[in-house]
Amino acid sequence: MARSSPDRRARAPEPARAADPSPPEPPADPGPPPDRLFIGSVGKCFRVLEALNANGHPLTLTALAAAAGLDRSATQRITHTLGRLGYLRQHPETRTWSLGTRLLEFGHTVLAYDRLRECALPLLEALNRVTGETVNLMELEGLEIVYVARFPSRHAVSVDLHVGSRLPAYCTAAGRAILARMPEPEAHALLAASRRARLTERTVTELPALRALLERARADGYVVNDQEAFVGDLSVAAAVTDPSGRPVGAINIAVPTPRWQRRALERELVPQLVACAREISLVYATSTRAARSR
Repeated sequence: MARSSPDRRARAPEPARAADPSPPEPPADPGPPPDRLFIGSVGKCFRVLEALNANGHPLTLTALAAAAGLDRSATQRITHTLGRLGYLRQHPETRTWSLGTRLLEFGHTVLAYDRLRECALPLLEALNRVTGETVNLMELEGLEIVYVARFPSRHAVSVDLHVGSRLPAYCTAAGRAILARMPEPEAHALLAASRRARLTERTVTELPALRALLERARADGYVVNDQEAFVGDLSVAAAVTDPSGRPVGAINIAVPTPRWQRRALERELVPQLVACAREISLVYATSTRAARSR
């Protein structure tokens, strides 16, 4: 039986495809290279600690996992380990987790070795005693200011913060006082990198306006913040500098608006604040030179 021969009929050539007029898409941005030195498990431990610190009260394992953005299994291993080491403690009945007292050792050591704080404390205490108002020392850390010393007012206050509290630098008197003494490109880069949220109706968030405020602070030698971080809080700050003139921190006086107006603040408190910041800078410079000569 003969096999059927394959169909050898000539096929019409396919029409040429039109060239795609659109240019090829650029390759996707791979993003920053991975940090090969970063230890992920250590980072997760601190996420647990930070979650407990931010909440300010004991949390169940499930709630803590959600607050830290981790799965329950990882959170359980971390809390068990930190609990064994004394950095966390678990309530025997509620089974909730809280920060352990062993963490206090770290805070004490940080403050004890802060030369700026050591130099500033006697002068801040004297300023607090003379004015009767809340006096603080802050340092810049990343995009935030951190309270490293605080002498509270003898009067009622509208905002109750503590040593270790953090606030954004872009919208606080102390933060702007520090930024104003930095090289402009560096200060502008920090402003641009900040997540500039409106904390109150008065918060300035636009970059051109913030740059203008820094220029004014350079000219005035101090910064007044009128309720941009907290409603009812009026604050004035001046930078503290090292021997080269670079800012290492700032001091501020914070008062409630029901008792103070801006004009009275600038007339009565600014001269004392600026003089105190200048004196702290001199003491700090002397201490720094002495330490370098040893």
